Amino acid sequence: MSSILRRPSLGPRVRGLRVKSLPRDKAVALAYASSPDEYLNVLRTTQYQVSIDKLTKDTLNDLREQIIKTYMNNVKELYLGVPEDGREVIRLHLRRFEYENIEYIITAIRSGKNPEDFVIMEPLDFTGRRYVVTSLLGARSVEEVGERLKALGHPAAGAFELMQKFGYDKFTIFIDRQWILDYTKFLKELQDKSIDKLIDTLTTYFDVVLAVRAKIWGLSPEEIASLTTGMPSGIVKEIFDATARGEVAKTLDLISGIKPWGQVIASMASEEPTFENLSVVLDNAYPAIMRRLADACIVECSEFSLGSLLASLEYMRAEAMLIVKAAAMLVEGVSVEKRRSYFAPLTLI
Repeated sequence: MSSILRRPSLGPRVRGLRVKSLPRDKAVALAYASSPDEYLNVLRTTQYQVSIDKLTKDTLNDLREQIIKTYMNNVKELYLGVPEDGREVIRLHLRRFEYENIEYIITAIRSGKNPEDFVIMEPLDFTGRRYVVTSLLGARSVEEVGERLKALGHPAAGAFELMQKFGYDKFTIFIDRQWILDYTKFLKELQDKSIDKLIDTLTTYFDVVLAVRAKIWGLSPEEIASLTTGMPSGIVKEIFDATARGEVAKTLDLISGIKPWGQVIASMASEEPTFENLSVVLDNAYPAIMRRLADACIVECSEFSLGSLLASLEYMRAEAMLIVKAAAMLVEGVSVEKRRSYFAPLTLI
């Protein structure tokens, strides 16, 4: 049965998400704002109508809460207007915040700060899984966070075994890996062809990130094999082989062939073709990749498909987090030049 007949209400809502999303010029203006006042003036011309008068380190948490509230209002509006399979996709999408909160807690513990100042609870309140994060608050060490997750039976506990083996300084990629494994496991159970493209994009993206990081870290082939999200084959295997040989140009050429997002990465990284720069570009290109994926899903599967819904949600979450990141970098005094380098992939949204 056509997705249009099964989900006639979904298409208009996916279109609504796209109308609300930041145009490229607004995203770039926020990322490259010369002052906090300029940042707020641009932000207030978007759907993110924040109420803070001044953007400072003291008001950054308030800004983040208001950005997430706008994002969650969009999610809640979607949730009420889509069929049950769409609601299941939304619930799965929101589990990402469990993993992000775990990363925030680890970052706070490692820097001697209060984790409660960093966690984001509203998405977990909506899914009824607030307990996952609250059970971790009060942990005195990263190891204790892992032990508490293991006691909960949470999939993220698996990431801590990798931290013990490869180092706690690499914790973000291990947490992200566990999220992708958990996320794609449940998405596959939906048995929806339109979602297969998202699964393939996420696993390919992660494995390419890993291939580049592995070269920088000096990991052995055996160590790399224990970290991939699957058995690399085809172009991904060629990328692993090229990075292992230290062939940057070949790696960029191979990445450029990954559709619909590889050209975004290759064109950015070719300006300074080193593995270190490629790693930075990959880390910061996620919003642009999700935007490209959402566009492709709508063209290939229609805006009534679950894949289009999920890709659009992934972009909306990435958009909200990049807005917060841009504000944080601005109040921390990061120069415009460094921010231009960091947010360069936004120009390709």
